[in-house]
Amino acid sequence: MRQSRRAPPIINAPPFVTAVALAIIAAHAVRLLAGGRLDAVFVEIGAVFPDRFWGWATGQGVIGGYPPYDSALEALAPLAGTALVHGSWSHLLMNTIMLVAVGKPVYGALAHLARTRATANLAFLGVFVVAVIGGSLAHLASHFPDGPPAIGASGGVSGLIAGALMLQNGVPIRLLDRKFLTTSAVFFVGNLVLAFLGPSMFGSEIAWQAHIGGYVAGALLFRYLARGLGRARFGT
Repeated sequence: MRQSRRAPPIINAPPFVTAVALAIIAAHAVRLLAGGRLDAVFVEIGAVFPDRFWGWATGQGVIGGYPPYDSALEALAPLAGTALVHGSWSHLLMNTIMLVAVGKPVYGALAHLARTRATANLAFLGVFVVAVIGGSLAHLASHFPDGPPAIGASGGVSGLIAGALMLQNGVPIRLLDRKFLTTSAVFFVGNLVLAFLGPSMFGSEIAWQAHIGGYVAGALLFRYLARGLGRARFGT
């Protein structure tokens, strides 16, 4: 009796991880198809401007460029919304491919620990979004009172990288594991190297502070969620 073989999926990742990556790609496609008509909207919701943020926070004027934000919503929305805005297809694809690659083991660990798929989805999205915000805050903190704007999902991807590296020794996840600390040091040094080589390699500055901020935020939240979900389900 012949056995049928199902073709493997094009993207071998959990559906929710794939959905997050596709949402980011869709946002970029919409921006391009709009032919510039939505650029101002995407700038407002997705570009992290240090001068605009600090101008709003301190009440100081901004010399040139965009004015300070008018409200807390305008100031805080880009901290997470920046994940939906990318400068080019190469920038976008690099982030989304990495998101799927490192998001797969992170989601798998959360799904194993969570009682329901919905809980796993929310936990994964929480790690990604908090890492994006952590990256944005790190960019702002390192560019006070002004500096270049930052865009992209790299802070969130960096947080997922941290989660994937924490899984090197399996579950339970340990924040102070020697192997994780060693690979974290390599990640930090690699980003410092990018800070110097980025302009010549990619033609623009690399928001390496956002990578490190997202990495730290993602590691902390992933450790917290893994511990909490593990206790709730297995009592460990």
